[in-house]
Amino acid sequence: RAHDSLAAAGVADRCELVAGNFFESVTPGADAYVLKTVLHDWDDEQCKLILSNCAKAMPPDARLLIVERLMPEHFEDSPHDRGIARGDLNMLIAQDGKERTLEQYKALLDAAGLHLKRSLKLSIGFDVLIALRS
Repeated sequence: RAHDSLAAAGVADRCELVAGNFFESVTPGADAYVLKTVLHDWDDEQCKLILSNCAKAMPPDARLLIVERLMPEHFEDSPHDRGIARGDLNMLIAQDGKERTLEQYKALLDAAGLHLKRSLKLSIGFDVLIALRS
């Protein structure tokens, strides 16, 4: 399914899909690494391990793209914020994970030898955090 999506986007010849266990290691040498809705599944210590393994694998000019729903610093009574709160509760109950604020992600990145270069808000309710090796 992932290969079909890459082919439909016209980038299959520029991408390689690699299976593995990110708690043990991450395939080195890529230009970009993508973690989409991965980190919210795990507690802080496991996230630090995943991110540290990414940092070790990344060449100096590589990018790590983290796609997650960011927890707002201050909640508003809006459908978006209520959805984030429900997602946070689901992560806690189902997997001992959690949704995080931008500041919490920055702290995890720092602890793993990475730093946040840029944060982009997508129209579909997700944010993309672009991280580099420190």
